[in-house]
Amino acid sequence: MDIYQERYLAHQERKRKTLSGDGMTENYTIEGDIFSAIEARVSQRIFNDESITPADLAKVYESIRLAPSSCNRQAILIKPITLEPDRRRLDALLVGGKDWLAGAKVILLLFADMIAYKSPAEIEFMPYLDAGIIVENVYLVATVLGIGVCYVNPNIRKENRMSFDRRFNLRGLRFCGAIALGMYDRRIAKVPKRRTEEMFY
Repeated sequence: MDIYQERYLAHQERKRKTLSGDGMTENYTIEGDIFSAIEARVSQRIFNDESITPADLAKVYESIRLAPSSCNRQAILIKPITLEPDRRRLDALLVGGKDWLAGAKVILLLFADMIAYKSPAEIEFMPYLDAGIIVENVYLVATVLGIGVCYVNPNIRKENRMSFDRRFNLRGLRFCGAIALGMYDRRIAKVPKRRTEEMFY
């Protein structure tokens, strides 16, 4: 049984109904200001020794579960890493996490189950898009909860790939990066962003 294909086919049927006017709709309102979280979001790489509460970590996990994905396949799996020896190992293996990643209390490794992606036209990019949406959800929820967060790209040097796979990726899934989570005493300063008029093509 291919759960990803079932989700894909169900998505296509919902899409067909929606576009034909047969889809179900519901009325709802959104409370709160999402822009406050977007504006406050930073990539925090300095953490203290305080642990993340189980309740807050559950909210982070729920933000991952609720993240949109291509055709609702939901094919990005996470592997939480909490043991210090494994965090130190990842610090050495992930190029973007060198010399700071071990300080995070939780590292979420993002893996794509490539069975989900059937079309040759999407195999090379769609897993990273799905993972990227998860990353943004985690950034915003963690910001609201006062948890430091930083995304680490999936770059692993060729000579370290086998070591990474043996310890963290025995199923041979596609690694799409990592999310570092930890508490902090002082937030890093926000980086400047481009002006509105500069973002238009």
